[in-house]
Amino acid sequence: FRVMVGVGLAMIGLGLWTLFLRWRRTLYDAPWTHRAAVLMGPAGFVAVLAGWITTEVGRQPWTVYGLLTTAHSVSPIDAAAVGASLLAFIVVYFALFGAGTFYILRLMNKRVVPGAEELSPDEPIRAAGITPAPVMKEAGGTP
Repeated sequence: FRVMVGVGLAMIGLGLWTLFLRWRRTLYDAPWTHRAAVLMGPAGFVAVLAGWITTEVGRQPWTVYGLLTTAHSVSPIDAAAVGASLLAFIVVYFALFGAGTFYILRLMNKRVVPGAEELSPDEPIRAAGITPAPVMKEAGGTP
């Protein structure tokens, strides 16, 4: 419990510190704050796990207090089925995480060319319809 609360307070503290630095317009000039933010990346996960462990350990020996003990609430599923299910979840989550990471890194790798995509005054910035073709035709442009 103390780990969960401590990590939560550290995240709130870092957030308030970055707001203060932004207010002073020195956020981009604070390398230690950037390092702290990177180290704070997995902090939410650690806080959730610490809270979950506290909950699970604290309720022993009851699943439902006064009605059902943890010894009576054990599932009849064998270990091989649970292991296969866990392995399937791990494979799917790693595939999704890998695809998302690959996509984000690919987007981050694109170089910005100044003036490469200038908007012309004839084209709308955003279409009013689902697709821009009807709006472009009404405006006299080519879809």
